[in-house]
Amino acid sequence: MRTVLFAVLVLVAGCSVSVTGSGGSTATTATAPTTADETTAGGSTATTEPGADEPTGSPLPLPPVDESAPTRFCDRPFTGALGKPMLAAVVETPSGRLDCDRAGAVLVDYYAERHDPTAGLPPLVVAGMTCNQVPEPALPQVVCTDGADVIYSMWPQT
Repeated sequence: MRTVLFAVLVLVAGCSVSVTGSGGSTATTATAPTTADETTAGGSTATTEPGADEPTGSPLPLPPVDESAPTRFCDRPFTGALGKPMLAAVVETPSGRLDCDRAGAVLVDYYAERHDPTAGLPPLVVAGMTCNQVPEPALPQVVCTDGADVIYSMWPQT
């Protein structure tokens, strides 16, 4: 009985998540040099330097977002562009595994580096995802991808 109670407590403690930045993670510009490589669980290559989130090689090109594609619209707001509330959206992709909490955390870290919505800047790599402001915002404002997942930030719709 004691073992079951302990297992339940560990499970409950591990499942409670709040949308904040990824903590020790910092965003880096996509053109920064990288260090020694290791393979992550998703099969992508990442640096082993503490706090380094940038995958090796060139940043991934940001895909155009089809606003009619199946998408999970997250309902937990975070502080985004200009310090205003924004929402995350996770585009349904064949190999995508990101949930709303993780998408929100990536976007919080992006906006911690870039508060103002300025197009034309080099992309940032945040938690292994290439992110940048879209050139002509519509529904998506900032788009991020790691090759398997596509997420974007958006203003709350009223």
